[in-house]
Amino acid sequence: MAEQNKSNIWIIAGVVVVVLVVIYWFMSSGTEPAATTEPATPPVVSSEPAPTDDGAVSVEPPATAPADPAAPVPAEPAQPAAPAN
Repeated sequence: MAEQNKSNIWIIAGVVVVVLVVIYWFMSSGTEPAATTEPATPPVVSSEPAPTDDGAVSVEPPATAPADPAAPVPAEPAQPAAPAN
C-alpha cells in the first residue's frame, strides 16, 4: 500500500508541473520579447482647422433654425375652471 501512495504522489506532482508549464506557455504567447520592440512614434497632429463640412452626421438641430411663418402656433392649455362655492 505504501508503494501505491508514493507513485500517486509522483503522478500528482507531474500533473501539477505540466499544468504550470501550459499556463506559462499560454500567458507568455501573446507578448513579444522586449529586445525586438520598436519605440512608439508620436501621433501626427495637424495645425489646420477641421473643415466645416466634413460629412459627419449630427443629431442636433442647427443653431440658427429659420422660423417657418406657415407653421401653426401651438395652442395654450385650457385653464381649469374655478370651483363653484
